[in-house]
Amino acid sequence: MGSGGLIGRKFDSSAPRVSRYETGKHEPDQETMAQIAEALGLPVAYFHATSDPLAKIILMVGRLPPKEQARISDLIERWIEKK
Repeated sequence: MGSGGLIGRKFDSSAPRVSRYETGKHEPDQETMAQIAEALGLPVAYFHATSDPLAKIILMVGRLPPKEQARISDLIERWIEKK
């Protein structure tokens, strides 16, 4: 079974509707997007990444505790300021 069926059952949405999200024919509202993200174990920001490297960074940092996320943010900010 594809992810559409699993996600659809997780938050009471039909598989065709989830398929329309996947193909870009329909965009979920914020609440639905949060439910999809939770069902897949992903941060909502992952779905808004504009590149694969950014999506990878979001996934990696999203797995860290908040204190470590702040440390990574500070490191990136300092690195950018040096350029």
